[in-house]
Amino acid sequence: MNIGLKNVKTLQATTFEILSFRAVDYPELCKEYLEGHINVLKDYGVTSVKSSNPTWTKNPNAYCIVAMRDNEMMGGIRIHKADGVHLLPMEEGVSKIDPTVSDEITKYTELGCGEQCGLWNSKTIRGYGISWILVNSSIALLPQLGIHKLYGLASDYSMFLFSPAGFEIQKQFGNKGGFNYPTEKYIARVVMIGDCDDLPTSGSEEQAFVALLREDTNLKRKIVVNQLKLNLSFNLNIDS
Repeated sequence: MNIGLKNVKTLQATTFEILSFRAVDYPELCKEYLEGHINVLKDYGVTSVKSSNPTWTKNPNAYCIVAMRDNEMMGGIRIHKADGVHLLPMEEGVSKIDPTVSDEITKYTELGCGEQCGLWNSKTIRGYGISWILVNSSIALLPQLGIHKLYGLASDYSMFLFSPAGFEIQKQFGNKGGFNYPTEKYIARVVMIGDCDDLPTSGSEEQAFVALLREDTNLKRKIVVNQLKLNLSFNLNIDS
């Protein structure tokens, strides 16, 4: 990902607002998130996946980070914090195949662990780097949520996002970390950031981006992504 973090002097830029919110507090935004995510999954031939199940909208420990353009949701990602009551989405998806996934989540629940999941973005904004921005914005949010260890399920084609963000494949699960999920056609790998505070496994560009957002959760910045000029406005404050 070629992202310039410095301010860019330009009057011509596509404007995106990156917002975070607790799912139970904003049902209408959750509905918009679900519709966008399901449409993207259908584009890939996936018609049933736990991540799109609306039960997460009732989970008080589920949080959304979304990208808005002209008041339209163009992409999103979620963070679920393990609470000992609600299963994390990846537990629902793969723990029947390998129960040790749930065993590990239980082990680290008190420490503060969670899952990054449900990443999607509209076809109309491909090439704008919004997925990269959402992945790393959600990591910037983790201190507010008390999450120190973060898991996820990453496909082979999404590892180019997750590896630089600090996620490492957990080969002790499934078939060297891999599961046939959400369908037999796909392989999803259990990945984890072991230290969400200092992010020692993250790339330097990702670390710099996350540090900016943790320092200023209402950051406003013009940046360049793949030679496209973006005007970004962040609101990464969780009210509850």
